[in-house]
Amino acid sequence: MSLYAPRKFLIKHLKQLVDDKVIRGVSHAEDFADVMDGVSQANHGFVYVIYDKSKGYSSQGKNAIKRTQVYTLILAWRNNRPARSNHGQGMDEVDDVQEAIEWHVHGQTLSGELHSKSTGKPFTITDPPETFYRPNGWAFYPMSFEIDVIKTRNQRGNS
Repeated sequence: MSLYAPRKFLIKHLKQLVDDKVIRGVSHAEDFADVMDGVSQANHGFVYVIYDKSKGYSSQGKNAIKRTQVYTLILAWRNNRPARSNHGQGMDEVDDVQEAIEWHVHGQTLSGELHSKSTGKPFTITDPPETFYRPNGWAFYPMSFEIDVIKTRNQRGNS
């Protein structure tokens, strides 16, 4: 299993929320970096999937290594003021969207071909970084999830 299979799984899994019209899109860390650098504009209702870090390395015998990976999902939200915008895309609505994302990811395990050689443990929600704000009413709501991944050595000494 690729060490970054959980990121691919998250992107694919979150696209179900796009189909259900809960969020507007899913994007990558590179796109979020462009937003933070001012190269591009954030997209309202998009979730940016970011590999955050690995921690908790441990040996699982001489042929396996376990690590816990942390992924942060950042929901970009433009908090329009109802008096100005005349529609309800403000802070009340973002809470429902954020909760839907948390429940959609928490407890999910990698499936299909991505699942081979992983621990089978689910994504679990963990303490996220703080919400942060940018000019023009933009807010970014991070949500963090952990998953254990085991990398095994195949018969030839590589995995």
